[in-house]
Amino acid sequence: MTRVLVRLRPVVTATQTADGLHLRGWASSCTLSGGTGLWKVWQRLAPQLEAGIPRSALEVPSDAAPAVRAAVSLILEQLWEHDMLVEMPAWGADAPAPNVAAWLESAAAAPVEAWQRLRAATVVVSGPGPLESAAVRAAEAVGLTVRWSGTAAQAAEAGQTAEAAQTTEAGHTTTLAPITPHANKSEPAAGLLHGSDAPIPPAGRELVVSAGTLAVLAGCGTEVGYVLPPTTGSLSSLNTEVTMRTAARLGITGEPSEILATLIGSAAIHRLACAIAGLPDPAAELATTGPATTPATTTGPATTGPATTPATTEPTPTYPMALVAHATPLRATYHPLLQGPPTADPWRALEALTDNELGPVDTPAFGPLAQVPANLATSGDALGIGTTADAARLNAALNALKTDGVIGIDETHARGAALRQAARHHRGEPADAHEWTGDPTAHRWWKALTARFGVPAVVRVERLASGVHKAEISNGRQILAWAVEATAADAVAFAALAATGYAQAGRTGTAHLNGATPCRATDNPDWVTRQWHWPADVRDREERLQQAIARLPGVRVVPLRLDPELRSAGLKAYR
Repeated sequence: MTRVLVRLRPVVTATQTADGLHLRGWASSCTLSGGTGLWKVWQRLAPQLEAGIPRSALEVPSDAAPAVRAAVSLILEQLWEHDMLVEMPAWGADAPAPNVAAWLESAAAAPVEAWQRLRAATVVVSGPGPLESAAVRAAEAVGLTVRWSGTAAQAAEAGQTAEAAQTTEAGHTTTLAPITPHANKSEPAAGLLHGSDAPIPPAGRELVVSAGTLAVLAGCGTEVGYVLPPTTGSLSSLNTEVTMRTAARLGITGEPSEILATLIGSAAIHRLACAIAGLPDPAAELATTGPATTPATTTGPATTGPATTPATTEPTPTYPMALVAHATPLRATYHPLLQGPPTADPWRALEALTDNELGPVDTPAFGPLAQVPANLATSGDALGIGTTADAARLNAALNALKTDGVIGIDETHARGAALRQAARHHRGEPADAHEWTGDPTAHRWWKALTARFGVPAVVRVERLASGVHKAEISNGRQILAWAVEATAADAVAFAALAATGYAQAGRTGTAHLNGATPCRATDNPDWVTRQWHWPADVRDREERLQQAIARLPGVRVVPLRLDPELRSAGLKAYR
């Protein structure tokens, strides 16, 4: 029977602190406090864990001093809780190379099973010379069985067929059936991806590495390259919709440089190997947010196993992440791809929408713009205004998008903005001045516009219906800003804020802001009043306001269909 041992993961390191020690693992760390004796206990315990101990032998001797028993229990408890220990049998005859074994022991829940999955897979590599060679070298270094096209890509350009593909396993070469490039590269080529219909990548800059139905697509030019997240099943839509868009946004041109091709080819194999072995994707932590934690449950004494079952978390997925690498200077970072269902967090969607590498909208920048009294940002030529930096960034990004209607970051925002637009030219009864003059927020922004920036403005406030008020600010020649809100105070405040933002930025034209925009949640102390967190509470009245506006004569809005990328950001549009 195979002996199962508890081992310290090779990646774990420890540092002595003034009153204990600090432990760092693959994806977590912890600090243990309890006196200098903790470090001495660690020095005795660590070599035994590195060598491997049967779980039954983790018992602390009964004659050990109480302080020692407590120290060992504390250390083991934290090692288990932070996934710094692994239970595994010996590798056996078909053991991986030492560095591969250390990687699996550091990251895999079951290292031996992960290695068996890797050994059972055949990795198919197809792409331009430098990228293909780098990927093959990386796959062989892991110990994978590799099949590659060799000169298939070059032969395809000349309308020829490669004589044979090659497979390497443990340093030996055998001949396999040739990979025949298809005459039409948008159609599938038999044998490239087992059980899938992935197209052969266009000659020049694209790489496909696959195993069964798993595949990773990558691309590389002279100065920039990318690696997409692993995918399963059909790749045809991904290849046309995502790969071309990614390459165009990154400006990939020229032949792959050797150093960049090595980075991209190796990273593609890394992501594929993790998917095959059942390990988390290298970008897994970046592709999730806001874990919901389930309370931990006690399972037994700390000295005989995990003191507790680590609290289970269910992270909320955001967007898949693509690796983007640049040659000058050499660097690689992960960036979100607007693909798949939208995230529930509009602020995560904003980050993806305005990502500086892959986002469809220019990243909002504050630049030289003054940030008092209003917060300002620009996305391209579009100006964003808000009471916070996040609000200004969101407003700038949405203003930068060109559509036939009104666009919002979510359904409530888009429909609310469109209804306001439809009601803008309605006339109503003049509202009493006291409905807004006594409001601190409306007074603040009106004073900022007229006193701070010296704009000779007048405001007209009308009640369009019960619970619907419109404010228009003009200078006698043109409308500077307008707003439609549930109360006269909010309408004046939004219109004055919008006009202030234009005056602060030196812009001309008619400005508009509204309370349908979501506000980023913040924790406020009990003494904070409305003027501190406005407009955070305005959206609470949005549903009733929209119902009231929709009842106005002639007001009707219809949804518009956006392209898939914007839909993945959760954006909605109405006209």
